[in-house]
Amino acid sequence: MKKVRIIANEETINILISNAKKTIADSECLLHDTELIKVEICNNKLQGNYLQLVLELLSGSLLGICEVCSNLKEMLSSSNTYVKRYHMQMINLSQYEWCIYLGGKDQNGVLANLIHYLNEQHYNSLELKNVLEKVRQLGMKCNVGLRSMTAHYDEPNIMYKKLLALNDEDVYVRRISEQLLIHDMILKYVSPILQMIKEGLNHIDKEDIRKSSFEFNIQDILNAKVAEAFNNKEELDIMISHQIANAWNDIESMKRLFDTCEKIIEYLKSRQIDYNRLIEMRSLVEMQLAVSFMRYDLICSMDSYLNAQSNTERSICFMYVYRIETAALTHLYGYNEERRQNSIWNRIKTIPEYKSTPLSNDIERNLKILTSHFDSTRRNLYTHYREGSKLNISDRWHCANKMDHPKELMQILQLVTLCKNIHQYLASLLSVMNTTEKKKNDEILDPIRSIKEIAYKNNLQDIVKMSDKLLSIFSLFNVKL
Repeated sequence: MKKVRIIANEETINILISNAKKTIADSECLLHDTELIKVEICNNKLQGNYLQLVLELLSGSLLGICEVCSNLKEMLSSSNTYVKRYHMQMINLSQYEWCIYLGGKDQNGVLANLIHYLNEQHYNSLELKNVLEKVRQLGMKCNVGLRSMTAHYDEPNIMYKKLLALNDEDVYVRRISEQLLIHDMILKYVSPILQMIKEGLNHIDKEDIRKSSFEFNIQDILNAKVAEAFNNKEELDIMISHQIANAWNDIESMKRLFDTCEKIIEYLKSRQIDYNRLIEMRSLVEMQLAVSFMRYDLICSMDSYLNAQSNTERSICFMYVYRIETAALTHLYGYNEERRQNSIWNRIKTIPEYKSTPLSNDIERNLKILTSHFDSTRRNLYTHYREGSKLNISDRWHCANKMDHPKELMQILQLVTLCKNIHQYLASLLSVMNTTEKKKNDEILDPIRSIKEIAYKNNLQDIVKMSDKLLSIFSLFNVKL
């Protein structure tokens, strides 16, 4: 018997959003305390020490919960198709990294190491084994291909297909529910140990801890003031809503254009007619599609920043921005010679009109400047919860607290401006290409039209049909982008 799907009403959705906000606030508070304790008693290296392992388990679980709940409330708050799909991607990526952090790929996750330590000491590890099994079950539900695309981007045509498959937000709500249950199991295990640690740290000079907190708070105050200023600008909300309103329709429109180019290329191939011009046009559409994904992802991140409840949550949004920037520009332009040879931009440069289009050099100069500052260490830190045996949670937390939000906002502005300039450039390049093709086609088509007119007057139907066929073939080159 087919299950009847029950759509959540507005009240239920609002409760879920409210619960997500509370979970974020509670998790951030506990994560803050945990990181301060780690500073006092740990060297931030995973060396098998029981207390270190327990604290790494707790902090990793907390950060993962903060990230997925932030995306959950944004996904549920929006009715926009592109926005929902963006946050489904981010939930999938965070959960994948969370499961790798806890479980590991080769039995080297924090949980697995903790279980191994307990077994060596002949202590009971059954409770943690049950947690690890739940983590593995959740990890099996993560979409690895989607995770790779979110972290690294992909060919625009492939990105479209993967995003198109994201239609059921209930899947992600249920997965977050599973993650929260696992997190509760971790909290239940850690809580008595954490209490014992706190009691054991009573002798530590609280002035040092307050000083550490104060250093964070100075940047917090500056960042909060900037966020407050942005939140008071209603026109910014209106502008973002307007920018994202038709995002998926725009993507669909460009994808149809891409498919049209593909079909025409196949047709010309089958007729052994030169199709190089259509390949050039397809590259233009491909770049336009890639830039649109980048632009709309940046707008989603900015929207999340405006809706964030804390500086930590805002910093997470900026971490997403840097990942989007490096992933998108790697495909568009590349960050080294090898990548540039395989980039979309390198294909654009083969178009004859490239050199005669004034904006070409300006766009390439901007792309080169942006990609020359890529920091792979920073990018990896913002993507992975762990890299082999290196655990990134503490570093991510400290980066989030020390992040200069005004600087990050200027970077978003620069990237969105780049997207706008590239769109203008592509339109300019296409205009030059159309002028060239019109001139070529007129030189060919005018004699054919004259022959058709003479044949029509003399009732030479075979010649009329042949002329029509030739005219229809050449009309294939008049695809409008």
